[in-house]
Amino acid sequence: MYKSANTDSQNLDGKPFMKMFSMLRCFVAILICALFMVFPGQRSYAYILRGPHLLELLTRQYGNPGSLMVVQKVLFYEAASGKVLTEADETLRYVFPNVFRSDSVSPHASRVHLVSGGKTLTVIDEKIVANDETLFDLYKDILLYRSRESLEKKLTAAGIDTALTCMGRYQGRVAVVLGSEKSDEQVSQVWVDKETFQPRRWVLVDGSTDTPGTILEIRYDDWRQVKRTWYPMHVAIYKGGGMVREIKVEALRVDPSFPKGLLDAESLEIKYLQSMPKQSDTSVDGELSEIEKTINEFRKRIEE
Repeated sequence: MYKSANTDSQNLDGKPFMKMFSMLRCFVAILICALFMVFPGQRSYAYILRGPHLLELLTRQYGNPGSLMVVQKVLFYEAASGKVLTEADETLRYVFPNVFRSDSVSPHASRVHLVSGGKTLTVIDEKIVANDETLFDLYKDILLYRSRESLEKKLTAAGIDTALTCMGRYQGRVAVVLGSEKSDEQVSQVWVDKETFQPRRWVLVDGSTDTPGTILEIRYDDWRQVKRTWYPMHVAIYKGGGMVREIKVEALRVDPSFPKGLLDAESLEIKYLQSMPKQSDTSVDGELSEIEKTINEFRKRIEE
């Protein structure tokens, strides 16, 4: 009888302890939930993708077409006023993973820009122009290079530290920021949607000075799926806080075939070199100088 009475006493004494322990567990759970509600951004930090994995997912989400042809309208804005200066009709040809050609025609000039076999060639008004690849041509890199290794190489060359990532929010959606440990840090970075792995924002920062400043910001919007690939139907490029260039896709074809000579840098270079008069012709020299002067003045109005 004594043993039984002692056991009952122990059970009675343990009930308050168990009740207190249960209440403590509930309090801790409520506290954790409250912290998540106060700091919602912190929940994702435990799941931050590392740079190489993020680039792998980014390139994979495009699908696997062999080529693309994009027809688009390009609007050029004056940086200071935001007024439309002119517009161009442009056709892009992608042959993955590393061949690209754009043919652009505006009231001011025609331009062919080719990237093929590691070589870049630019032709303006049927004349080869040396070193004419601009910052505005960079927007296509993140769409063209569809392997992790090649894209990582291009982004690194553009000043992005692909080993660094953090979390941020862009247009109300959670994004993984490649190139920074803090989303508001003044460094070059690419913002990738956390759910779709589509690039949404590319910020280029000049870090060569004591006061880093944004050179250019590229925004990729209105992503649509055409057959088995995704492509942004709207691209906007900002400089100094204002939009300086806007791209509106009008048509997109998947897996078209292109004449081989159209995408061969060497044959294209030979073609335009043969069509150019000899440099000794002073009238031609004057014409070339005038063309370059007009182009430079027009570019200055857009870019400054």
